[in-house]
Amino acid sequence: MTQPDTYLLRLLRAQSHQLAHEINLVPADAGLWKPAENEWSVHECLTHLRDAERHIFLPRITRVVKEDNPHLPAFDEQAHHKEHWNPNEPIQNILADFVADRAAEAALLETAGWSRTGVHAVRGPITLGWLAEYTTGHLWEHLSQIMRVRLNYATRKTTGN
Repeated sequence: MTQPDTYLLRLLRAQSHQLAHEINLVPADAGLWKPAENEWSVHECLTHLRDAERHIFLPRITRVVKEDNPHLPAFDEQAHHKEHWNPNEPIQNILADFVADRAAEAALLETAGWSRTGVHAVRGPITLGWLAEYTTGHLWEHLSQIMRVRLNYATRKTTGN
């Protein structure tokens, strides 16, 4: 049984603070602004992060911790976003949901064997350690996206474009 990676656990916990800090830098009128038609707003990006934690990562981590070699179905993130995104949902509520789900994941991961496996519908066998790494990378990918949108918005405001 592989022990939890304490460094990765610290990163998982710290990411909630990094995300909250970035969201709190977003001006109130910038949450729904998009840099281009085919890109997400900060609100959409944060909603995606929360929904991924709530409907993908936390359930998968929970199942791998509690079940022997569970089947982990694929999840259509685009369809879910299209059907469930609500531009009127307060951004602080979305952030609070993310933070709570991430804390639940970290609590599960800190006592589990990271070599435990589940069978993903597309990827095949994956370990709990792999899930922890993937979850960390997913947040960084979208955190950088949120930062770019915020900075593009600020540049647009100062240059008048």
